[in-house]
Amino acid sequence: VARPAPRFAGSGQPTLSQARRQSPVVARAVDMFVEEETTLNIFQTILLVMGGAAGIAAGIAVPRFYQVQSDASEERPNTQPCFVCEGTGETMCRFCDGTGQTTMTLGSGETKTQECINCSGRGTIVCTTCNGTGIQPRYLDRRVFADDD
Repeated sequence: VARPAPRFAGSGQPTLSQARRQSPVVARAVDMFVEEETTLNIFQTILLVMGGAAGIAAGIAVPRFYQVQSDASEERPNTQPCFVCEGTGETMCRFCDGTGQTTMTLGSGETKTQECINCSGRGTIVCTTCNGTGIQPRYLDRRVFADDD
């Protein structure tokens, strides 16, 4: 038996209550914020556990790898001469340009020469790259700063 289309009273448009009766699903604002129930299947659980285990393993293995490499580097002899001082352990004083004397002009135009206070008149200072050893430091050794004063 075929049902005739419903007729609405008035202007031909259904009223809100009539439309609600016609529509089987009504979206409400409250329904948008209700989360559906989610469950993990066995495959997803296994993947999560394996991912966590891989993260823990990497967190242990990477620092250990760097420690082993660092220890092996310490055992190897380092004979590369320092690039800055060319293996001498000394560099030219930058205050006096290697002369051991500094010259200054006073306000009256008079010139005064005195012993350099940076190199104590020697004209050279200890190389700050190799700390006077003449050997180029390894990359990780450069992080250590030793103040001689």
